[in-house]
Amino acid sequence: MRVRLRFVVTLTLVVSAILAISFFIIYTLYAQNRKKDFDNRLWAHAYNTYRNQYRINDTDKEVMSKLTYYLPGSPTEFSSVIIDSSYHLVASNPRDFKYTIDTNLLFNIKDSKELYFLNGDSQSVGLYFNQYDHECFVIATGYDKFGLARLHSLKLTMIYVSIGSIILLCIFTFLYVMIVTRPLITLSIQMRKVSENNLKQRVSVGKGDARHNEIVRIAKNFNGMLDRLERAFTMQKNFVHHASHDLRTPLATMLSQTESALRRELAPQEAKKVLESLKEDQQGMIELTNALLLLSQYENINYTAGWPEVRLDEVMYDSIASMQKMFPGITINFDFSADDVNESYLYLKGNEVLLRSAFVNLLKNGIKYSDDSKVDITMQPEAGKVIIHFENRGPVMQPDEVERMFFPFFRGENAQQKKGFGLGLSIVKRITELHSCQVTYKVINGNINCFILTFFRSQ
Repeated sequence: MRVRLRFVVTLTLVVSAILAISFFIIYTLYAQNRKKDFDNRLWAHAYNTYRNQYRINDTDKEVMSKLTYYLPGSPTEFSSVIIDSSYHLVASNPRDFKYTIDTNLLFNIKDSKELYFLNGDSQSVGLYFNQYDHECFVIATGYDKFGLARLHSLKLTMIYVSIGSIILLCIFTFLYVMIVTRPLITLSIQMRKVSENNLKQRVSVGKGDARHNEIVRIAKNFNGMLDRLERAFTMQKNFVHHASHDLRTPLATMLSQTESALRRELAPQEAKKVLESLKEDQQGMIELTNALLLLSQYENINYTAGWPEVRLDEVMYDSIASMQKMFPGITINFDFSADDVNESYLYLKGNEVLLRSAFVNLLKNGIKYSDDSKVDITMQPEAGKVIIHFENRGPVMQPDEVERMFFPFFRGENAQQKKGFGLGLSIVKRITELHSCQVTYKVINGNINCFILTFFRSQ
């Protein structure tokens, strides 16, 4: 069932149920009031029959007020009888009215003094009197023709009103739903036109404030999602393009060198140079492949609450030692003293292997793009976070390059003269995201690159 039809049916059923309950309550209350009113009329005529039979002059103001209100007008098919204490018929109205005395009924009337009961479609009242030296029973019966007719008319009116109201409600609800959902239908049609081949397509937002108009909010959110998808597809295309380019270039070079070597006789020294060049290109391809595999693996890793506590200064020392083995001539200064801080500030939940990979990549970048093969590191442990600075002196990135620096294969102007693939910072970004760490970049004094890692211990 479609949403619009479901809404119409649901609203119609709910309103119909409320209408039915309301009409039932009104009908029931009216029926009770009609019966009570007719019972009082029968009582008044029964009491008046007793007064007239025994010529009693009643001075009770409440009784007289009740008689004055209910006595005028005789009920339809009215009849009354007076029975004495010996259960003999004393009088009847009309005179030829035949009445069969029921002693059990008289006993009940005597016990309750005033008894109302039904006699077929008619209503009856039985009164017991034992005053003014007269003990007797008065039973009056009548048919509330006009009251029941009004009750029946009320019932028919309610039925017709209910049917008409439900029909009008269905029509109104359907039209209202059609009008209200028209922007959604239009939005749905526009959404269907969006595909992977035209991600630049956007839905019309329409007029109104997104805070108060849900349709506008949905359209804006959908357009925002398309913007993110378009960026993701663009990044993916760029990734494939750059990966293909970086793989094709060394392969083309290797093929060219191989073909050149095959076309002529090479001296041993020339052959060695060709093989060394081929080896260098092969190592570059291996590094690129390994970087791509690492980036792919890290994309599939998620933060786990079961990660152990890792001490950041020890991970940093291991990373520095690893770098000094790979590049013996470099200088790395680590400005940190464990004696000056609370040791508990140095621990956080994390993956030691991933953290070491991030630190090593930042150190490699610092060494590769520095003027003096030197990197300065400072660590500032605090109660809720640990801040680490990586600084190196050398060409800095331009302001318009900073927001793209973590994209795969992106390389700034300061890296054009250096060998590399532009994947190191992408790996660092992914690892820091896994550890809920913020990584930022800034330039100091116009010639110092500074990467700042902020680890929050509250994770």
